[in-house]
Amino acid sequence: MTKIEEQMKYITFLKEVVKRDIKRKYYKSALGVLWTVLNPLMSMLVMTLIFSTLFKRNIENYPIYLLCGQLIFSFMSGSSRQALSAILGNAGYIRSIYIPKYIFVLSRVVEGFVDLLFSLIALVLVMIFTHAPFTLNLLMLPTLLALVFMFTFGLSLVMATYGTFFRDLHHLYGIFITLWMWISAIFYPKTIVPVNYRFLLDLNPAIHYIEIMRAICYEGVMPTEKSLVIASCYAVLMLLMGIAVFKANENKFFLYV
Repeated sequence: MTKIEEQMKYITFLKEVVKRDIKRKYYKSALGVLWTVLNPLMSMLVMTLIFSTLFKRNIENYPIYLLCGQLIFSFMSGSSRQALSAILGNAGYIRSIYIPKYIFVLSRVVEGFVDLLFSLIALVLVMIFTHAPFTLNLLMLPTLLALVFMFTFGLSLVMATYGTFFRDLHHLYGIFITLWMWISAIFYPKTIVPVNYRFLLDLNPAIHYIEIMRAICYEGVMPTEKSLVIASCYAVLMLLMGIAVFKANENKFFLYV
């Protein structure tokens, strides 16, 4: 079997695993994949009712502002959380056949990415309803999504590795995600944070991806070069870290599955 044939076999396997997981996720659900559009819409409505009155002087068109942050953060946090069980959840495959183990992590991220793409329909609907600007800067969206995917895959490789070794991480990571959400300026503007402490928010990678998303879809402007460089650096560094951590430990997975 040639290298190309071997890679095509793995891609086919990846597609089947993603299909299996999506079908399992919406099994016996009356609305099925439609929930990927309805969930962010309903969540946005609830959060808008709660927070819009607090920040109505600071943020115009709060639903779009909120949704931009929610969609990006939900993909990053949800996919990396699902990756915690990527190895343990596919123990049968790992014991019986040879498949590169990163495939099981990648499948969790691809599944989350498919949900994100469907969720963008909700964003478009709200943009139309609230008369948000549709500009050529929306063409930057694929670049942003590629960077977010790279970062999330790298983070997911790390989570999958340590989630295999330390089962308690599955519970601890949920607590971390709650903290991560509140320091990602999803519900509030960064300007309410005192200037002396604002640099702490900038250390959070999620904020940079969210701000680029808001520049493109909320403000209708081109993201700054600085924001794109920072977002790219975070994506590349996290991906390299994830690959290094995963490669260094993948041969030990057999002892834990």
